[in-house]
Amino acid sequence: MNHLANILLISVLIAVASAFSVQTPLNGVSNGSGMTMRARECDLLGKRPNRQARVVTFSHTRNKKVQHVNLQTKKFFSEDLGRNVKLRLSTKGLKTVEKYGGIDAAAKKFGVDLKNF
Repeated sequence: MNHLANILLISVLIAVASAFSVQTPLNGVSNGSGMTMRARECDLLGKRPNRQARVVTFSHTRNKKVQHVNLQTKKFFSEDLGRNVKLRLSTKGLKTVEKYGGIDAAAKKFGVDLKNF
C-alpha cells in the first residue's frame, strides 16, 4: 500500500510540475500566439528608434520620448530567389531600393541575406 501511495504522489508531482512550467521561446520574444516579436528596425539599413530625444515644455522641463522609425511593410520580387520577399523597411530604405534598381542589388550592397525573409 505504501509503495502505491509513493507512485501516485510522484505522478501527481510530475503532472503539476509540467502543467505550471514556464515555456521559453526558441528564437526571439513570444507574445503567446506563436508569433515572434521583432525589433522595430529597418531590415535593409538597420535604422533603429532614437531613444535619446527630449521634449522641452513651456516651463522648460525636459521629458524623454522615443522617435520611432517610419517602417513600412512591403513585398518585393527577388529575381535571385524567384519568389516574393516581405520586408519591413524605413522610407529611406524604400528610396534606397528604388535607387539601386531592385531589392537584389540593394541587399547585395548592404550585405542582407534575403533567404531569411
